[in-house]
Amino acid sequence: MGDTVLVMGGGLAGIASAVRLAERGYPVILIETSKRLGGRATSHDDPETGQMLDNCQHVLLGCCVNLLDLYGRLGVKDSIEWHEELCFADRDGRRSILKSSGAPAPLHLAGSVACFGVLTLGERMSLTMGMWKLLRIGPARRHEYSDMTFGAWLRKMGQGEGVITKFWNVVIVSALNQTVDKACAAHAMQVFQDGFLKHRDGYVMGTASVPLRQLYDPAVKIIEAAGGEVHFGRSVNRIYYSNGRVSRVELKTRKTIKADQFVSALPFDRLERAIDETLRDADGRLGMMKHFEHSPILGVHLWFKEEVMEEGHLILVDSPVQWIFNKGMTASGKRRPKQYQYLHVVISAANYLMDAGNESIVDSIMEEVRVYLPGAESRKLAKARVVKEKRATFASVPGIEERRPGARGSVGNLYLAGDWCDNGWPATMEGAVR
Repeated sequence: MGDTVLVMGGGLAGIASAVRLAERGYPVILIETSKRLGGRATSHDDPETGQMLDNCQHVLLGCCVNLLDLYGRLGVKDSIEWHEELCFADRDGRRSILKSSGAPAPLHLAGSVACFGVLTLGERMSLTMGMWKLLRIGPARRHEYSDMTFGAWLRKMGQGEGVITKFWNVVIVSALNQTVDKACAAHAMQVFQDGFLKHRDGYVMGTASVPLRQLYDPAVKIIEAAGGEVHFGRSVNRIYYSNGRVSRVELKTRKTIKADQFVSALPFDRLERAIDETLRDADGRLGMMKHFEHSPILGVHLWFKEEVMEEGHLILVDSPVQWIFNKGMTASGKRRPKQYQYLHVVISAANYLMDAGNESIVDSIMEEVRVYLPGAESRKLAKARVVKEKRATFASVPGIEERRPGARGSVGNLYLAGDWCDNGWPATMEGAVR
């Protein structure tokens, strides 16, 4: 039996920490503000529709090895459906498929790029040259570009506005929740180096075939089997520090919890509110939180009376919408039983929509959906639901990489975890688990 460990926050970082600790025999106390695990990548019971809705459509790639490891530990790997073909669509109705030829990386996608119809021949040649330059930089040198935007790097490398708009920006907004003109170049480079160039299965997209929160349910049994506890509806109010160590945590209810070791898997803004100047001064990592900002994601759930989309998903080119997911179709093309066709529309880097009314959001989204799905007429729309995730990710901007804190610091029994920490990955589910 090891020291008692208090893990604050039941998002992916908290789940991953608690599960690994429990497997090592530590009694873990996991506390989570909401009534479910998963944090920003979970599901909720929607009173308006009576359905369990994901906060947003979260996806993983084949290169997300730590996230896949966690799913394996939870025994839910079979709940992930893999899409080996990525379908891009442009405003003129063209569809282009990105898929592996089976050739070794980095040549596995070359055939798809060569006939990628949403790009002109010149844009395809430019894209190929851009990928070649990313290969030459490699992982070892991308840190040299942490203080510039990816858009600036692309233009410096001679990438034209057409290929930037129709490919580079589409991928980066989806992956980093930032446009190329705001995203840290080093983070963007990693997306392409790890996801598109390193391994021939790195780009393959995985989606959950069940509501997201069902992926995390097994974590509770794992923690409890090791003598631990999971408490929902518990929010951290204050982390107390004395004599060089964290001594206890006070909850919003004024109840205190003591432990030997403490893991903060809280978002940076919540952790900042929970500490005082004494603790901040004692641990240099905690002074970094003031440099972080959030970037939001908007999800729009649409239910149609008739079928309006055949594909399992669409990645939209030259649109404020990045994705349309067909929630009624599996990755293998089989249709699930349904009364309505249920589509999930995703808009990342959605700052400009956070103050807009839901009705106007649905109207504007439907205008875009009709461009790419001509059969999606308003009269066929049965119902719609808008979900705003205002704190979806930290803003992956130039200069932020050097400010990301490590897991360990000068306060020996306080560990930090989360997508915003220095985990070697950008703001993703994989980064949170790492």
